[in-house]
Amino acid sequence: MIFNVASLLTAREGATRQLAIDDGEVYTDRHRFFEVSGPVRMLRTDRTVLVSATVSATVEDTCSRCLAPAVLNIQSEFEEEFEPANRDLMSDRPAPGAADFDPALLIDARNMLDMSDALAQALSLSVPLAPLCKEDCAGICTVCFANRNRATCRCDQNPIDPRWRSLAELGARTSNSTG
Repeated sequence: MIFNVASLLTAREGATRQLAIDDGEVYTDRHRFFEVSGPVRMLRTDRTVLVSATVSATVEDTCSRCLAPAVLNIQSEFEEEFEPANRDLMSDRPAPGAADFDPALLIDARNMLDMSDALAQALSLSVPLAPLCKEDCAGICTVCFANRNRATCRCDQNPIDPRWRSLAELGARTSNSTG
């Protein structure tokens, strides 16, 4: 997601550009986001370029119930300020290296704005903590570890703890003798 913003940097404050991301890809250490698309709005401020976007993407993860692959469609709203390396194009601003400076939010010396890292971070925040392969995922049997989406499991899902077995047998005898 690299855009040339030279004309925007030399425009007056308040100038905007409407762009679009169409079928892009971004990566993090853990995820690959593909089919990334959505509108992007860039606004020139006195010191930065404010980028706003609403993007949708597809990501593959692992289902938290059955551990099968899960393909998720996610959406994220993104808004970040990017600072140009060419300080002479903008009014006074702090030099790179200030305490709040983030190298992922730098417009390089060729006036290219790369929003890939910042967009990947925003999309990562939209991935659910417990992704599901499908809404009604049955999960894994806790006794035999079978994927209950693929096979029916006949395991006793409420096994009696061996420490309480004597008490359960006593209760069963008592209910049988009174019935």
